[in-house]
Amino acid sequence: MSDIEEKKDAVFVKLTKAQQKKLSIQEQIDYLKKEAEQILLDAKKQQSKLKQEQDKLLNIAKSQERKDDTRRKILLGAWVLNKIKNDESFKQQLSDFEQFLNTENKNESSRQKDKDLFKGIL
Repeated sequence: MSDIEEKKDAVFVKLTKAQQKKLSIQEQIDYLKKEAEQILLDAKKQQSKLKQEQDKLLNIAKSQERKDDTRRKILLGAWVLNKIKNDESFKQQLSDFEQFLNTENKNESSRQKDKDLFKGIL
């Protein structure tokens, strides 16, 4: 039995036998159309609700990924700063980082600000 037939049967169960007999074929068709429209409307509402939940979960996941990425950067930066302070040989290997500072930022003012952050360290 298909879903439509099951729903049709469920709708007719709602009607008493006396009501079923009283309804003409056209009235039964109209009644079934209204019930089908209501079922479709309910399904669309449920679909919309599920879409909203999905969007909310995706936003939470994206937010957590950004937080995790920021935390990784902070921890890596802390490790590098510790290595710079305590390991002279590591400090000498930072020419690639200085090159990165020179090329990463396109405008001169932000490039200079970034260089100034590391002036006492490098």
